[in-house]
Amino acid sequence: MPEATNGFEQKSVAINEISWKLGPRDFIFKNIKYVPWIIISVVAALALAYIKIRYTPRIYHVQSSMLIKNDRNSNSKDDRFDELFMSQGSTNLSNEIQILSSRPMMQRVAHNLNFQTRYYGTGKVRSSLSYPNGPIELSVIHQGDSSVGFDLQVTVLDDNRFTLGKSTHPISFGQPFDIGANKCTLYRNKDISVNNYSSPIFYVRWDPLSVAGNALIEGLKIIPPADQSTILTLTYESENFNLGRDVLNMLMRVYDTLIIEDKNRIALNTLSFINKRLDTLEYQLSSLESGIRSFRANQEVFDIEGQSKMYLDNIGENARLIANQETRISIVDYLLSYINDTKNIYELVPINLGIEEPALTALVAEYNRLVLDRKSNLKTTRPDNPLILTIEGNLEKIRHNIAQALVNVKQGYLIARNNITQQKNGLEGQLRSLPGKSMQLVSINRRQKILENLYSFLLQKKIETSISSASTISNSKVVEPAMINNNPISPNKNKIYTFYLLMGIIIPVGVIALLELMRDKVDNRLDVEKHTHAPILGEIGHSDDESALVVTKNSRRFVAEQFRILRSNLKYLTAKKENPSLLVTSSFSGEGKSFISTNIGAVMALSGKKTVIMEFDIRKPKVLESLGLKRKMGITNYIIGRATIDDIIIPVPGFESLYVIACGPIPPNPAELLLDSKLDDLMNEVRSRFEVVVMDTAPVGLVSDSITLGKYANCTLFVIRMGQTYRKILRLVEDLYIEKKLPSISLVLNDVKLEGGYYSGYYGGYGYYGGYGYGIESGYFEKPAKKKAVPPHKQFVRWWNKWFS
Repeated sequence: MPEATNGFEQKSVAINEISWKLGPRDFIFKNIKYVPWIIISVVAALALAYIKIRYTPRIYHVQSSMLIKNDRNSNSKDDRFDELFMSQGSTNLSNEIQILSSRPMMQRVAHNLNFQTRYYGTGKVRSSLSYPNGPIELSVIHQGDSSVGFDLQVTVLDDNRFTLGKSTHPISFGQPFDIGANKCTLYRNKDISVNNYSSPIFYVRWDPLSVAGNALIEGLKIIPPADQSTILTLTYESENFNLGRDVLNMLMRVYDTLIIEDKNRIALNTLSFINKRLDTLEYQLSSLESGIRSFRANQEVFDIEGQSKMYLDNIGENARLIANQETRISIVDYLLSYINDTKNIYELVPINLGIEEPALTALVAEYNRLVLDRKSNLKTTRPDNPLILTIEGNLEKIRHNIAQALVNVKQGYLIARNNITQQKNGLEGQLRSLPGKSMQLVSINRRQKILENLYSFLLQKKIETSISSASTISNSKVVEPAMINNNPISPNKNKIYTFYLLMGIIIPVGVIALLELMRDKVDNRLDVEKHTHAPILGEIGHSDDESALVVTKNSRRFVAEQFRILRSNLKYLTAKKENPSLLVTSSFSGEGKSFISTNIGAVMALSGKKTVIMEFDIRKPKVLESLGLKRKMGITNYIIGRATIDDIIIPVPGFESLYVIACGPIPPNPAELLLDSKLDDLMNEVRSRFEVVVMDTAPVGLVSDSITLGKYANCTLFVIRMGQTYRKILRLVEDLYIEKKLPSISLVLNDVKLEGGYYSGYYGGYGYYGGYGYGIESGYFEKPAKKKAVPPHKQFVRWWNKWFS
C-alpha cells in the first residue's frame, strides 16, 4: 500500500529538520535535573578553595637591588701589574651572581643572623617561624657532634618553668639540660608574651651552619639585568617577610666585606713581595757602590773623553738594551725561584714586572684565583675535602705550566741579550786600544744603573700599593635596600577561587557529558529527533493506573487528554482514507504497544466511530487481558476455518462502538499463518463492518509479522518508550521510514515522565505544543485518583530519584 503523504507529515518532517540542532533552551530543559549536583559541586569546590587559602602558608616577596662596579677603568702603563696584584680585571656579572648565591656566602649570612637556631610557634594545623625574636632563647653549652642538628619541643608553663617533649617534669629557665649528647640552656625572653601565640608549645631547631645556609638559599633569586647595566635585582620569598628583608640586607653587607677582604689580602701579598725584593736590591746597590769607590781609588780611573766618545755613545745604547734584558732576566730568575720554593706553594704569585707575555699573565691570574678560592673554602671545609684536593691538583698543574712558561720567556730574553751583546762586542773591539780600566768602570756603572732602575720601579709600586690598600672600598653599592610587600604573593585568592570554581563546574558537567555518552536508551524527544526523520505524532505520559484502559467516556485525566490530542493528529494522516487501518508496532516487547493500541481504539470509539482492535501479536497477546475479558476464539480460528467473523468479534463493556478481535490459540507457525489467503478475507470483512481498524502487531525488531501485515494498513504508529527503547533502534526506524517498508510511519512517544520538575517532551512542562495550560496541575485536567499513603522514607527515595537519578 503506498505511503500517505499530506500536509501534517510534511510539517512534521520540517519540524524535525529544524530540531536537528540542539538549542540553548532545549539543552537547559534537558539537563536541568542535574543543576542541584552542579550547585553542590560548586559549593564544595569553593569550600575546598577556602580551606586551601586558609591553611596554605602565606609567602611574601622582598626585593632589593645593588650595583656591581667595574674596577678596571685605568689606562696606565702598569695595567698588567694591577691586574695581577690588585684586581681581577673586568667584572663578570655571571661570576658575581654565582658568588652571591654560593653556599659559603649564605652560611655567612646564616651565621650573622643567628639562623642556626630557629623557633616555631605551633598552631591548630601548622607551625610558623617566630622571627626575629621568640619568647624563648636557646644557648648551646656543649655539642657532641657539631655536624648533626637537633630539635626539641618546649611547653612554656610560666615565666620561670617549662617542660621538654612529653615529659611532665618542669625545668627552670636558665637551668642546663641534656638533649642527646648536647648540653643546652633555655632562657625566657620576657619582652615577648606567650599569650601572643595560639599555643604555649614551641619547637626549637638547631642546625649546622651548612644546613642553615642551604635553608636560606631556597628562597633567594638573583635576576641579571636585561640591558648592558651592572645592577642586579635580588629577591627573596619567605613566610616571614622580616626574615626576607634581613637576609637580603645581610647578603649585600657580607658581599661588600668579602670583596674588601680579597683586595686587602692581595695588597698584603704584593707588599710582602716588594719589601723582600727591595731589601735584596738595597744590599746589592750598597755593595756595588762600595766596589766603585774602591776601584776608583785603587786604579785611579777618571772621566774618559776624546776618541772614545763616539764608540761609547753606541756602546751605551747597546748597554741600555742589554740592561733592559738583564732586568727582565733577573725578574724571571726571581720568579722561578719563588714559584719553585715549596714555602710559597699556596701563596699568590707576582708576575709581569715589566714582562709582557699574555700567556704567562693568564696562567698567573688563574693560579691566584684558585689560591683565593682555596683559602675562602678552607674557612668552611676541611683540608681533606674533595673540593680542596681538586683545587690543589689544579694549582699544581698551573704551577708547573707557569714554571715552564718562565723558562721559555727566559730563553727568549737570553737570545735577545746575546744578539745585542754581539753588536756591543763589535763596538768594544774598536775600543780595545783604550785603557782596560775605563772598560771595567763602564761595566760597573752599567750594573749599577740596572739595579737602580729596578729599585725605583719597585719603590714606586710599593707606595701605590700602600695607598690603594689604605683606601680599599667594595666594588658594589646598594641601590635599593630590601623593601617588603605586605601583600602575600601566595596563595593567590583570585586564581585559587577561579580555578576551584571552574573545577566545580567542569567536573560535574564532564560527568554529565560522560553519562550522556554512555547512555544507550532514549529518554527524551530530542534523542528521537536527532536520530530519525520520522515524524512524531504525539506523546503519551506516564500512567500509574492499574488498568491499561485509561481513556473512558468521562475521563479528563492528563494521559487521556494526550490520547485525544493523538486522535486529532491522526485525522491529518487518515483524512483521505475511508475506514482507515492503523498498524501499531514497536521494536521489542515491553514498550507499551498494546497499551497504545487499546487506548487509541477507545479514543476512536468515543468519537462515535465503530472501532475494532485486532490482536495480531499472536505470540504474546495482551489486549484481551488488559481489558479484563476472557479469552475466546479469534484470528487463528478464523484462518483455519473453525470460526466465522461473528464468532470472533467481542464487544468491550462500557463502550458502544469499541470491539476486540482476539488472536485465538497460539499456533506453532505464526509467521506462515499470517501468509494464508484467509487473512485477506478476514480483513475485507472487518473493513466492511468497522470504520476504524487498529492492528496490535508483534514487535518489528523481533519478528516479521508487522512487515507482513503492513499491506493492510493505511498508516503505522511506531511506539517508542522513554527509558526502555535503545537508541540504536532508531536506526531501524530511520531505515523503515526511508525505505517505506511500512506505510506512513509516525512515532508515538510513550511513558514520557517529568524529569527534575520539567516535562521530558518537546517543550518541557507546558503540555504538548503548549496546548491548554502548564502541566497536570493547571486545573484543566482531572486529578489522578488518590493513592495509598506513602511512608516518609519512600517519599524521600522518590524525591531523590526524581531529581538525582
